[in-house]
Amino acid sequence: MSETEQTPGRVVVRDQPVVDFSHLTSPDQLAGISRIEDVAVVVVPQSLAGAYAAIPTSDVAGTIYVPGGVNVRVHTGALVVGGDGIGGADDVLVIIGMLVITSPVAGPVPQRIYVIGSVLAPRGSEPLLGPALAGGSGGVSYYPHREDQDVKVLSGQVTLSAVMLANPAGQAGDILIAAGQVLVTGEVTTVGYRVVVVAGQLAAPAASRDAIEPIVQVQGQAAWYQGGNPRVFHNDTTLGPDFFRLLDQPVSLVVFGDLTIADGVTEDMLRDKVTSIVLFGDATAAPAVVAMLQVLATDAFGDIRASDGPGS
Repeated sequence: MSETEQTPGRVVVRDQPVVDFSHLTSPDQLAGISRIEDVAVVVVPQSLAGAYAAIPTSDVAGTIYVPGGVNVRVHTGALVVGGDGIGGADDVLVIIGMLVITSPVAGPVPQRIYVIGSVLAPRGSEPLLGPALAGGSGGVSYYPHREDQDVKVLSGQVTLSAVMLANPAGQAGDILIAAGQVLVTGEVTTVGYRVVVVAGQLAAPAASRDAIEPIVQVQGQAAWYQGGNPRVFHNDTTLGPDFFRLLDQPVSLVVFGDLTIADGVTEDMLRDKVTSIVLFGDATAAPAVVAMLQVLATDAFGDIRASDGPGS
């Protein structure tokens, strides 16, 4: 779909992460919009709240109302800044993602900060940062700050090896932040970060749980897979009989999406070729193998149901 769709004399706005109307000053400027749909966030001046309310909307995750006459800054994705670089007192900051502040907040801050995501900031920043945070969604975490620390930020589809988590070239005070779909692989015996923050979905080996769990803070979902040979799918996926036939050894399945088990897959195939299933979505399968999926699913954040059942 296009971002805007022309209708006679008017426009449909759709499929955009952010629609920013903060620069508008008159209701007439919104009159040309017939509908807004499939948008994560809409930014609207408070003075135009009534005109905006008259526009039909669907699948709009959030609306942010901002004062008029301010400098609105919109950022999509993770924003990593020092405590003295967040913005001026006349700014309104809108972040669709994660806000990471790497040093204590000691200077001017925007009059309002809206974060559709998570906020991570050093302890001691609360008096200045706290009053500015308004109307967002997600958690706010404060961590102990050290002058010698390094803050490493990763986002998207992230794979962390045991070596990366050991942080051999870093300092003991370092912090690792990973946002998105995070997979940990290998045998983790040492974590060389003071804290690891995951904003999103984490899948890690159950055998390394004792080493990882005391260090990690998860703002989202965490799961632990069995064995050391995961097969990972980052989108909705369908697995059929040939997939299981071609596997030369049992594996764990980690699915960051919905899983469909195609017709022809038997209970014996699943029992012989799958060690465990970590599921961050729904799973559907023939009725004869649903029970086996339920047995193998060590963590499931969605429904496991028969493919011919209700809602399939």
